Amino acid sequence: MSGRGRMTGIAAGERACAAACFALVLPFAVFVTVDGRVAPIEYARLTGTFISFAAMIAIGAVICFALLELARAGIGSRWQASPAAAVRAALAKRWREDRLFSLAWPVALFLLLLPAFNAYKQRILPAAGFHFDPQLAALDRALLGTDPGAWLHAAIGSPGVTFFFDAIYHSWFMPTTLGLCFVGLCAGTRTRGQYMLAYAAVWILLGAVCAFLVPAAGPAFYEVLVDPAGAAPFRSVQSGLEAAGGGQVYLTSLGNQAYLLQNLDSPVLVVGAGISAVPSVHNAIAALFALASFRAHRGLGVAMTFYAALIWIGSVYLNWHYAVDGAAGIAGAVLIWIASGRIVDRLIPAAERRTLRPAPLPA
Repeated sequence: MSGRGRMTGIAAGERACAAACFALVLPFAVFVTVDGRVAPIEYARLTGTFISFAAMIAIGAVICFALLELARAGIGSRWQASPAAAVRAALAKRWREDRLFSLAWPVALFLLLLPAFNAYKQRILPAAGFHFDPQLAALDRALLGTDPGAWLHAAIGSPGVTFFFDAIYHSWFMPTTLGLCFVGLCAGTRTRGQYMLAYAAVWILLGAVCAFLVPAAGPAFYEVLVDPAGAAPFRSVQSGLEAAGGGQVYLTSLGNQAYLLQNLDSPVLVVGAGISAVPSVHNAIAALFALASFRAHRGLGVAMTFYAALIWIGSVYLNWHYAVDGAAGIAGAVLIWIASGRIVDRLIPAAERRTLRPAPLPA
């Protein structure tokens, strides 16, 4: 076969990183599927829904890759070279290198992980109960001197601020999914392996294991699930959210909270169901995405760090989380990112590490 058409084969480090990620996720998925509380037909239907998400991730990865190649080709030739030819050449090169294995395995991991986590959170995690909310609320007050959600509403609360945080907080899935696009085709082997291993570990170790050991519902559900006959310490924050816009504008947070309560005891698996506060996976994934963004460009990393900070503030302002939930999620994500990097460095042969492709954008 000519050099032009020769496939170099999947690198040993790429295979090892993929194997490590699936070795973490597969036992978790098996545990969920064999648990009697998860109906097989419901799990299959839920997985079918996530297949469409996985397809969008794959398409997004190719689009991101094409846009980066367009930018590089244009800058390199002062926008005189054929953009279409540059994209075709870059895709053909990646196809020869590994038949797009570097795209396929992160998408496949997403498809194995997210339905399993969704089913676990909705059907298995509720068995742990919601026991730690009073302690978490007390810890917030001890550290900050007050309930941080009530303080935020008193300090900056307004319909405009509410709608801003509501939009920021619930747009979270888009940039973190773009993170999978980034690692699929646009990142090098080390970044891809580290991000995907950390991504899986955040969902499983923080979102499943730690959430079961420290079960809590969160401030929005305190009055309903934790202490229905009590003083409702977070009612003022919830009332502030309900009053935003005089009830004339839909608030995603309130709609999602009603959705979660409606599906709390339902045997029918639905996307995004399940209630858990600590540690905050929402905050953890945002922090993880920020850490990985520095590998692409410092400016992007700074922007995503600012976005992660807004997610943390929004999680408290919107009554989803205690402040310590977000702190625990962010700290957990940082530790997992560091540990994942050390593991990946051991998985990739030294000779291969010396020849890894640089990040797609200049640092």
